[in-house]
Amino acid sequence: MARSIKQRKGAIWVSAVIYVMIAVVVLAIVLEGGLPLIKGLNEKNAFTKVQNLLVSLDKQIQQIASEGQGSQRVIPLEITDGELKIEDQKLRWKLETESKLIEPNTRVEQGNLVIATGVDVTATTEGNFFIIENSRIKANFSKIGTSDNYSAINTSGIINSIYYKDSSATTNGTFTFFINDSSSITGNGYTKLEQTGSGLTSASLKAHINNSNMEYNLLLTLDSKADFLQVAVRNFQKK
Repeated sequence: MARSIKQRKGAIWVSAVIYVMIAVVVLAIVLEGGLPLIKGLNEKNAFTKVQNLLVSLDKQIQQIASEGQGSQRVIPLEITDGELKIEDQKLRWKLETESKLIEPNTRVEQGNLVIATGVDVTATTEGNFFIIENSRIKANFSKIGTSDNYSAINTSGIINSIYYKDSSATTNGTFTFFINDSSSITGNGYTKLEQTGSGLTSASLKAHINNSNMEYNLLLTLDSKADFLQVAVRNFQKK
């Protein structure tokens, strides 16, 4: 009888241990699944908070500007997440996140406030060249003519070089484009940056070519984070 009681107590103790172990495993699974959700909610709250703060700041600036010269006001800014800096006479706030707060390659304007994803593209003019770059590549284009003053243009001379930042390698030489089975199309026209500045989601160079056979726009676009150029033909007209 005493032996039977000891065996029963042992069975109860083993059952309790198994129960506790199961409870711990379930708790670990819940935490592992819930942490990304919690992180996403925290990032969304931080995004919404700063968005409202910057909208309010823009309204304050507009009100001060309307009051005339000499108006001033102290406006406290409390931002604990992301990176805040002044660049190109603009106040920029950057938050790197894996959460999908807004759609990729999106640009939304709310008055003077611009909300965008993947804003690592810069398009500038440097002497006789147009430069478009992002965090991965830097493309150098020839500056040819203007929309009011066409110059001789050859499609094989539009791109001068492409520098790959990850490998520190430069590709240069002749970049050939084929249109209707014809390469290195020549004519008169110009090249022009469609967007300029920094903090862009994408930027394009337009090459307008006009000759006796055809007239068209060659569009070369660099997107945020991309390591390649997209090429498209627009407004093609055969004569």
